[in-house]
Amino acid sequence: MVTNIETKTDFTTFLANDIGNDKMKIRESENPNSDVYKIESAYRRLTRKPEVQELDLQKNVTGLLNNLVVNITSDAIKRSGLYAIGKKATNVSKSGLYNMDIESGEKHEEDFMLIGSLGFIAARTVQKDYALNSEVRPVLSTNVFMSTAIPASQHNAVNAKFLEERFTKNTHIVIVFLGDKQVTVNVTFERVKVMKEGVPALYAILEGENEMFKEFNENYKLNWTGKDFADKKIMHTDIGSGTTEYIFTNGVNPVSDRCSGERQGIGHAIAAAIELLKDERKGLSINRQQFSKYIEQPNEYPKDSELAKTFLAETSLEQSDSILDSIITKNARDMSNETEIFTVYGGGSIEFKDEMYAELNNYTESQNAKLLWIPQKYAVTMNVDGLNNLNRNLFYSKELEM
Repeated sequence: MVTNIETKTDFTTFLANDIGNDKMKIRESENPNSDVYKIESAYRRLTRKPEVQELDLQKNVTGLLNNLVVNITSDAIKRSGLYAIGKKATNVSKSGLYNMDIESGEKHEEDFMLIGSLGFIAARTVQKDYALNSEVRPVLSTNVFMSTAIPASQHNAVNAKFLEERFTKNTHIVIVFLGDKQVTVNVTFERVKVMKEGVPALYAILEGENEMFKEFNENYKLNWTGKDFADKKIMHTDIGSGTTEYIFTNGVNPVSDRCSGERQGIGHAIAAAIELLKDERKGLSINRQQFSKYIEQPNEYPKDSELAKTFLAETSLEQSDSILDSIITKNARDMSNETEIFTVYGGGSIEFKDEMYAELNNYTESQNAKLLWIPQKYAVTMNVDGLNNLNRNLFYSKELEM
């Protein structure tokens, strides 16, 4: 166990932390107007600090989350040391980049769960301190109350407790590099709640803005709000990068033995598209995050963008067909055809809507059920929004009042 540096607690942090295979989506629950922070789920172990490129303190603090280099000392990870995290990791080099394993990895065992979270928490602690004091003090500390989630196929009491205790039973010291300065941040996790991925999204629906249900209401000539879903039997399909979660809720309660997850999603389509791109462009070596940039930033990558889009369209068909088959099979086998509302969200729901919507809508009608396809504006943040609602109204409501 590492030794804690003596210092008073400067901050208390409440996090809703959806650690996806592609990106971390995070809300700070103590701030009702918190934006969603999105950090690429990647890191690279460094042998030395990057050279100082900027000495202006304000610029370094403002851009910290995009240039995140930290030294982490913690017994919770396999190897303490120097890490570039998120965008900085994907920009530093194409070699030695670590992504979460979408093929066979178990999330509760992944070191990125700790490395990404600790890096973000330490960076935000520095930014908060600068906002208050217009300077950076050399030693800071924060107490953390956090909720997160792991795939339903991997979630049980043992695995959830294992991940919770990786955070709460270890001392974590993070040194944040800020130009020519460095700040040591003591991070102490007071409480951590680990849920099944997909379950928190129910609470995003119940508290959802009316705009979330506009298409649904137009299709069914209704005027429903989130509260109207509170007593329904819902089959959730949460299409992520590495997994798709199939969650069954009866009213406000998940039915645990009917919840499951499969290694399906946009990350698998991207992995297959990367192989096609490598065949076309001999010698190309890229990862999932870099491929996504080809799609998202066509002006910056004109040579590869159109090819990437073409190949991804091909591989997406296979994934969307697989997900449709799973919905139909699980509704019959696991849900006993009891589903009243089929709802689809997650990053993959945006990519796969053109391939899936019409066929799933027809199937829904055949089941005398309704289809709620969450709009793009909300689809990616359903889990983090739900975790945030749970933090504020249930998990940490008393602590937040204080």
